[in-house]
Amino acid sequence: MRTPTATILLAFLPLCLATWSPGKAAQMNFYKDSTCGAYVGEAAAFHNTPPEVGMIGSTTGVARAQCFSLDMPDNSASINTVAMWGYSAVKEPGQWSGYCTFWDGFGCEGNAKSSYAPLSKIPNCMPGRSKDGWLWKSAKCYLS
Repeated sequence: MRTPTATILLAFLPLCLATWSPGKAAQMNFYKDSTCGAYVGEAAAFHNTPPEVGMIGSTTGVARAQCFSLDMPDNSASINTVAMWGYSAVKEPGQWSGYCTFWDGFGCEGNAKSSYAPLSKIPNCMPGRSKDGWLWKSAKCYLS
């Protein structure tokens, strides 16, 4: 049995909604459905301008991730880390693996949950609200 081409294309739709710009390191998308299919907005973290990504395992110095506000639209039902990139100021680099952790409080406090970039091979579409029903409010992202 063959998988219809449309089904294959729909499976990669969230990945297609990532747009690199110089210095951009991570992009998180917000969706108005529970399957990460109906895009409503995004947030990003960068290599060399705030908010900055960190390197996995770093808690101090330049490799430490900065906490930032997500500003999710009220109608968000799901969220994912749609892409992460290596550093480049001039041309689009290759995709990297890593993850973003989301908190339901400001300042990276409260309930937390992580969403892994597609290259991490871990399903990354997750609910837009925490177990307590709050929209995710802040995040930190890490490259591996």
